[in-house]
Amino acid sequence: LRIIWNSILYLVKTGCQWRMLPQDFPKWQRVYYYYKKWADMGLFELVLEHLRGKFRVKLGQKSEPSLGIMDSQNIRWGNNRSLKG
Repeated sequence: LRIIWNSILYLVKTGCQWRMLPQDFPKWQRVYYYYKKWADMGLFELVLEHLRGKFRVKLGQKSEPSLGIMDSQNIRWGNNRSLKG
């Protein structure tokens, strides 16, 4: 499973196609099978959440954010072409 994980990290880092995985890694079909399985389980979100919490603690913050900020200029509310300002 470690080599499968390394294969997925290689794909993410290099941006190469599944079928272009180097010979050092398992066949792309096997790597894709585990990627799809883990993505459907939400594993990548769990890992990211865990790493984010550890990083925040390392910075001296609480592991969970207590506030969210939303910038209204980045939100689209349907067809607002006629709105100015």
